[in-house]
Amino acid sequence: MRCFIGLDLHSTEKLALDSWRQQALPEVTARNMFTLSESRAQNEGRRFEGRGKKDKGKRRDSGASQPYAVNAANYHMTLSFLGHITHRQHEALVAELDTLVHSPFSLTLDTTGIWNGPKILFAAPESPPAELMALAKSTRKAARAAAIEVDGKGFSPHVTVIRKATAALPVPLYTPHVEMHASAFHLFESVSTPQGVTYPIRQSWNLRHNMSVREKLRRGINDE
Repeated sequence: MRCFIGLDLHSTEKLALDSWRQQALPEVTARNMFTLSESRAQNEGRRFEGRGKKDKGKRRDSGASQPYAVNAANYHMTLSFLGHITHRQHEALVAELDTLVHSPFSLTLDTTGIWNGPKILFAAPESPPAELMALAKSTRKAARAAAIEVDGKGFSPHVTVIRKATAALPVPLYTPHVEMHASAFHLFESVSTPQGVTYPIRQSWNLRHNMSVREKLRRGINDE
């Protein structure tokens, strides 16, 4: 299966980020909305027999290059991209991840950027917390211990908001400010469907404070 380790956003956080996207980038719509308008245009184009096929081809090419908004349900933050892994690698990975101990943390998605390679517009924390960076490092180490090759590039935390983005995309009208609270990390599977890709969670690990029970009680911390 094709997998990655990452953080999920709570439903309220996804709604807040999607609300920002709709207001700050009103020109960009979800892919299903674009497909619907394309379908209507193609139906109307069939009335013109001579140029119908040409027009449909042009519209299809145009649609393929249009930026589109990621479905809010798919918002996530990747910690380690694993690619296709075998059953044996999956078992070894779970055993490694079971040993990790990291504290819960919070961050703020308060800046944006565009990566020309994958052509995405993303929201990201301008100042990533140390706990996030440490967790990402640990999950990559766990993947390597399970004989899974992971990218050696530096970790750049982000949440993809728009795909097929280019420099021609208008600058967001204002920057986001979405609070994100991480209390667990997950093993996601990337599943392609006729309606698009989905990222079901296959396994989860809670983040817990690494301190004594006495210290937790003193600070009023409850990891349960």
